[in-house]
Amino acid sequence: MTEENNNINSSEDDKVHDGSDSDGIKELNNPAPNWILFVLLLTYGFSLFYLIHYFGYPNNGNDQVTEYKNKMASVEMEKKQDQASAEGGAVMTSEEILTEGAKLFTQKGCIACHGMKGEGNNIGPNLTDSYWINGCSEENLITMVTEGKPEKGMTPYKTMMTPEQIKTVSLYVMQGLVGSNPENAKAPQGVECKP
Repeated sequence: MTEENNNINSSEDDKVHDGSDSDGIKELNNPAPNWILFVLLLTYGFSLFYLIHYFGYPNNGNDQVTEYKNKMASVEMEKKQDQASAEGGAVMTSEEILTEGAKLFTQKGCIACHGMKGEGNNIGPNLTDSYWINGCSEENLITMVTEGKPEKGMTPYKTMMTPEQIKTVSLYVMQGLVGSNPENAKAPQGVECKP
C-alpha cells in the first residue's frame, strides 16, 4: 500500500506548480480540455461579431437607435396614408372605379345574390334597372351596403370592406350596372328612380 501511495504522491508532485504549496495544500496543474477552450474561443468570437454588428461601427443601420427611427418613420407613413384615405385619398378615374368596383363585386360575393351582371336572382333584386327598393341616392346605396338588411338577406359589409371600397362598389353599381339591361334580368321591384 505504501508503495502505491508513494507513486500517487510522486505523480502529484509532477503536476504541482512551483511555489504553490501553502499550509500543506498543494495546487495541481490540471489544464482544461481542448474542447472547452474551443467553446470559450468560439463564444468570444461570436460575442465580438455581435458587438461590432449591432453596436459597433456607426451608421451600419443595425443599432437600436436606427431600428427605432425606421419603425417610427413607417408608423408616420401609415398614419399619413390613413389620413389621406380618410380625406378621400387619391381620386380614381371612372374607368378605375368601374374596374375596381367590378372586381370587388365579384370578390366580396355580391354575385351570389345579385347575379354575375347584377341581373338579380331568387335572393337579391335586379341592380340594372331604374327601380330601387331602398332609395335612389348614392348615399342610400352606400348605407345599404354598409349596414345591410339582414332580415331581407342583405349582409352588412362594414366589417368586410373599407369605406372606400364600399363607395367604389356603390359607384360601380350606379355607373356600371344601372341601365346595362342584361339577359334574364329579374322583374323590377320598388320605386322608379328618375335621373
